[in-house]
Amino acid sequence: MNLSNKDLNLFVVFDVIYKEKNLTKAGQVLGITQPAVSNALSRLREEFKDQLFVRTSKGMIPTPVAQNMIDDIRQALELIRSSITDSETFNPKTARNTFKISIGDTSEYRLLPELIKQLTKSAPDVDIESYLTPRSETPKELATGNIDFAIDPPIHTDSNLRHQKIYEDEYVLIISKKHPIASKKTISLDDYLNLGHMHISKRPIGLGHVDMTLSKLGLTRRIALRAQHFLVAPYILDKSKLAITSIKSFARGRDLKVFKLPFDIESLILHLYWHGNKDQDPANIWMRDLIMSTYGKIQEKN
Repeated sequence: MNLSNKDLNLFVVFDVIYKEKNLTKAGQVLGITQPAVSNALSRLREEFKDQLFVRTSKGMIPTPVAQNMIDDIRQALELIRSSITDSETFNPKTARNTFKISIGDTSEYRLLPELIKQLTKSAPDVDIESYLTPRSETPKELATGNIDFAIDPPIHTDSNLRHQKIYEDEYVLIISKKHPIASKKTISLDDYLNLGHMHISKRPIGLGHVDMTLSKLGLTRRIALRAQHFLVAPYILDKSKLAITSIKSFARGRDLKVFKLPFDIESLILHLYWHGNKDQDPANIWMRDLIMSTYGKIQEKN
């Protein structure tokens, strides 16, 4: 396609319609009227010889042509925004940026209190949005700018992503101090396997890191409770004889008993991910340096 005679603002409109699924809402986001959005959509339809969006009871639904275009359009728009930002400076004292981080709940528990503490001092008007992106979607979400960072184990192989190790923690067994075996100094493999275990996962089925490790040893444990969020775990431990195998820092600040595991298991390792198109972005550099230094302080407490 020859872009020399194209209005690139049309692609901005395309992106917002795709996201909002409503022409009036798209106009509000863009700061233009609904007729202006409709006019832009008409020009896009003429250009691509396709309806692009079909009006339904669920809103403006993209056609297959629009679905095939969206990733490339968002990545191109992000590159344009990034190239403009690269020439700018970032002053945390006056910045009003919002950084979006894909992060799990236990990592939120570790990172966010310290990160917000630092932001309150050095960048009072900088905001954070934290939510978990499916790992299969992470490279695309980083590429399109829907998220700025992801904190994950080192599993992503997309060559366009940049990453840095930021955290490591060992797995331990955690129980209530009222548990019948809490008086022991160490536990045996039989002790471990005879316990009822709590497993935290948002997936309804499938083995986690601990169970895959046990499986390789020809062992299984009884999962007495499968729950979605780590937040509930301390309360369940307090009111039951269940145990949880989690990272050591999970027990910090809580009145819980911690045992070294009676089998070898790889530690949890976390990396900070960002996209290569943000590598030289001053705001991105500042925030990732802050995240890394904050995790460094957390690591020192382990």
